[in-house]
Amino acid sequence: MYISNKKRFFKVCRNLVFNPSYLIPYLKFSLSSNSLLELELPWWTFESINEIKLYLNKQKNVFEWGSGGSSVFLAQLVNSIVSVENNPKWTELVKSTLQEKKLTNASILQREINLESPDKFQHSPYAKSLSSTFDIIVIDGEDGFGAESTWSAREICFEISQNFISKKGGIIIVDDSWRYPKILKSTKANNVVQTESVGPCRKGVTSTDLHFY
Repeated sequence: MYISNKKRFFKVCRNLVFNPSYLIPYLKFSLSSNSLLELELPWWTFESINEIKLYLNKQKNVFEWGSGGSSVFLAQLVNSIVSVENNPKWTELVKSTLQEKKLTNASILQREINLESPDKFQHSPYAKSLSSTFDIIVIDGEDGFGAESTWSAREICFEISQNFISKKGGIIIVDDSWRYPKILKSTKANNVVQTESVGPCRKGVTSTDLHFY
């Protein structure tokens, strides 16, 4: 979040005081020197991770914008997962980790991305990689978004995802949702669960939203 370190510190303290169950995970995973890929965890809030576990089973098929620890985490709990990635080196690293874990139900698509403008992004292979219906779609990929940004690739990914999410209990997960107020205005979900808490490999507090269709 775009706040001072002092405010960030107090926000973390407040979050842990009101959610003491996050203290041990915070000490174990947020202050760890290991990467999310090594920890096999998503870069979401602890609250959202706990919430989504309630809906994961071997009948669910998942699509991810962006890959990493979440890919390993989800692959162990669902029927199949397809992730799209734009960084070739990262793609190979995630693939290698999945192979080591013998997670054959996961597929990583390497696709070119263009963040020069909304139009160029929408016509890039990355944006066109979603073409069938999924039970769960995760929006946590490349964005190029900052404090001065006028548009967001994740907002466009969300609009695309709404056309391909199952309307029978499907869930779209939006990480760092505090950055994207437009998504809350454009969602067609029946219900949105907004979470704000500490999370793995984060020293601060962030937000992750779950859109239920």
